[in-house]
Amino acid sequence: MALKAVGFDIDGTLYPDFRVRWRSLPFLLTHFRTILAFSRTRHLMRENHSDMAFDGDIGDLEVKYLAGERGCSLEEARDLRDRILYKGWEVYFRGMKIYPDVRESLEKLKDAGLKLAVLSDFPVGRKLEYFGLDGIFDVILGFPDSGRLKPRPEPFVAMAKGLETDPKEILYIGNRLDYDVRGAENIGMRGALIGPPGRKAPSDVTKFSDYRHMAGSILSEVVK
Repeated sequence: MALKAVGFDIDGTLYPDFRVRWRSLPFLLTHFRTILAFSRTRHLMRENHSDMAFDGDIGDLEVKYLAGERGCSLEEARDLRDRILYKGWEVYFRGMKIYPDVRESLEKLKDAGLKLAVLSDFPVGRKLEYFGLDGIFDVILGFPDSGRLKPRPEPFVAMAKGLETDPKEILYIGNRLDYDVRGAENIGMRGALIGPPGRKAPSDVTKFSDYRHMAGSILSEVVK
């Protein structure tokens, strides 16, 4: 089927991971225990298949796991998540230098008639504004509105519904083979990796070395 939309991960895809880690190093050291507990929380949420039938607020489930990992009450866990992990971390994205040619490449895709989306496992907040990418995307979807964490199908299904596009007509681009590429492929989308030349990809996976390469490859397919 013809390509009609392109979706993007945010963290590690629109910018190099190392930049936010370096910029937020004092923050990471100050809140090390909470960040480690949150990392374990996210691992449990992806791996605990007994939660697949959970039909409540997925954000509440995240708080429940975090409270268990941090050894605190639900109220304290919610405060830690919202104040430190979501809002506190966001300020380090202000002035973040993203990958070269991102906006120009995305504008070329839009000019060619493609719909664009972002799908993240974190709240999007003001990141796109900080990156100078506000107004570019047709669909902006982050956790917990995505319903689940990648590579579960729910986030990709929600993105496809938002784009009003058949999954088979969507290419999803990220920096993780397991979460981004395989998650997209599991519901019929095409998946691709993007990142530095040293980032390896299996032979069956499309790998873009940079955003100019990505835009050129896609446009060669959709512009006849």
